[in-house]
Amino acid sequence: MSTQAAPDTDVRPPAGSQPRPWLRRLWWLGALAAAWLVPLLTHLVGADWLLIPAFLAGVVGLQRGLPTLLDRLVVGIVQSFGALCVAGLFFSYVGKLHPVVLAGTAFTALVAIATRRDWRAPRTHRTSDILVAAGAAAVAVLTVVPFALRDFGGRIGIVAGGEDIARHTTLFEQIGRFGGYAFLHPPTDATMLPPAETEGIRAYPQGIYYTYAVVDRFLRSSDTSSADPFTAVNTMLWLYVATFVVLALVVLWSAARVAGPGARPLAVTAALAVVAAGVYFGEPIAVFVRGYPNELAGLAVAAALTAVVVRPLTNRVDQVVTVGLLVIGLSFTYHLFLPYAGLLVLGWAVRDRLWRSWPAVVVAVVAAPIAAITPVGLLHATTAQLLTSAGTALPSDKPAALVLVLLAAAGLVAVGGLRSPARRMGAFALLAAASLQAAMGAWQLLTIGRTHYYFDKLLHVLVIVALVLMGSLARLASARLGSARPALSRSLVVTAAAVLVVAGFFVVAGGRNHAVVPSYGVRLATGIDRGSPGGGRDAVFLAREYPVAANSVEVDLMGDPYRNFFGTLYASVLQRNYRYGHDWYNFLNPSRGPRTIADLEQAVAVSPVTVRIHVADPKARFLAGPDAPTNAEAAALLAQRHPDKVEVVTHPA
Repeated sequence: MSTQAAPDTDVRPPAGSQPRPWLRRLWWLGALAAAWLVPLLTHLVGADWLLIPAFLAGVVGLQRGLPTLLDRLVVGIVQSFGALCVAGLFFSYVGKLHPVVLAGTAFTALVAIATRRDWRAPRTHRTSDILVAAGAAAVAVLTVVPFALRDFGGRIGIVAGGEDIARHTTLFEQIGRFGGYAFLHPPTDATMLPPAETEGIRAYPQGIYYTYAVVDRFLRSSDTSSADPFTAVNTMLWLYVATFVVLALVVLWSAARVAGPGARPLAVTAALAVVAAGVYFGEPIAVFVRGYPNELAGLAVAAALTAVVVRPLTNRVDQVVTVGLLVIGLSFTYHLFLPYAGLLVLGWAVRDRLWRSWPAVVVAVVAAPIAAITPVGLLHATTAQLLTSAGTALPSDKPAALVLVLLAAAGLVAVGGLRSPARRMGAFALLAAASLQAAMGAWQLLTIGRTHYYFDKLLHVLVIVALVLMGSLARLASARLGSARPALSRSLVVTAAAVLVVAGFFVVAGGRNHAVVPSYGVRLATGIDRGSPGGGRDAVFLAREYPVAANSVEVDLMGDPYRNFFGTLYASVLQRNYRYGHDWYNFLNPSRGPRTIADLEQAVAVSPVTVRIHVADPKARFLAGPDAPTNAEAAALLAQRHPDKVEVVTHPA
């Protein structure tokens, strides 16, 4: 079976019909002028958001080696993300995040590319594109509706449980204030970040947060960061939702690409149904509800990289540039996945002898040092012990991951699949991801005696690779559906039953050892699991009541321990006071063990700013001990002992 799409040849008109040279030069001058005048006009009328689809339309028309609109759109999105990560190194110094500067430069680059190739509309679609779009739309509805039905505090509550989203939001806002990457500024300038974490967070991979900051400026048609923290955080949350939807789209498209042009529509439908179920009811949704935008973006890039390496674009230059941008995007987003990307690209380079291709050599020489920026920048904050550290990620569903890997492997090797170069490359990708998983597991078992946080993180990329390679199952199903007519109905029944069993496996349960019933996806879609809406609403209430907190910190003791914990954390984010709220949310974390009145008094003593304690429920208690006071009693006692440091605010219960 063919593994390559039909060549996208550049058919030009006869020489006699070419426009005169002076007319062509005039056209290019007009295009260059429009590249800057149009962004200037949209900025003046407050419609900069229109430039985002306009830019993508330009990218779509200039693609080669991709026949349909969906092909070009998905590849254009991931290419643009990688290019923006690179461009941010320049725009962090020049132009900052000004929409006119960013858009003018981007459109100028498109005009320059258009001097070498004509803009051409893609073929509308093929059957698999409709299936991919339908699957992505279903995931989008299931993801967007739970957020749309909740108020602002409720939306915060959905992702509050992971707590890391607080740091991600603060970093997004810090980048907005800098007008560029935070790691390009001295640690002392990162005033929104806590001193204890400034160096580590400042150097954290920032590609997705920089992208959010750019999109935020275009959505608001503004050349400054948002003065309203509520708008900024709400925008961040919706961009986070969009990131998950894009992940679903990229994974489904990648699986359809791996299936190849010869797969029957019914077979592709069956495979994509399993992939969609795996995305929304499997590991990716567990990542989503814990608040990891960088990891979701990294998984999307890893999926696209797997697809274009298994079945490369027919245009060699576009292929090597795309792979280079994807590797850079992965480095600037979630470099834990870089070893997988390195092994995958190495296997592709050996298969195609890329050292003989000068475009590949040039791209490698340029991309390698850029991709090394984030890992090298974090060397001072990284140790081998970090790979055994704990985190707030939900335990991975290892049985479900094993099922996906086995299904992907079956699709790759069945019916003589390894005779195909694409299937062999797919098998290599699956082996590379599984080998890295095994290496991480062995390291953690030898050092701490069990698998932990980063083992689960690596398992996520193995799951994504397996979901992408599930497209190979369409080939197996196509072979069965291509049998004699009497056997066709039996094949349909077998295929439908297999899809229902596997998809049901994800829907019914999830989590550690497939024991969370119903699965995280079902719990999100149905509202069974709302996260911590109480904590989110406390945070919104406190931040609105006390919008200025330069010399104080809000401590939420109005309810149960987890509500207090999340209320304190996200109030500091909304007040842009995470620098001081960080210590208090750590102190209130229920998972850190019981606290006594002496511990609370010590936390007050070391606080560099005034502590404003909020109480409501007179029976609420988080302190340990047989004679431990209630929250209200403890707050009153501290105010009596430290009148110059503690302020107590009592709210209706």
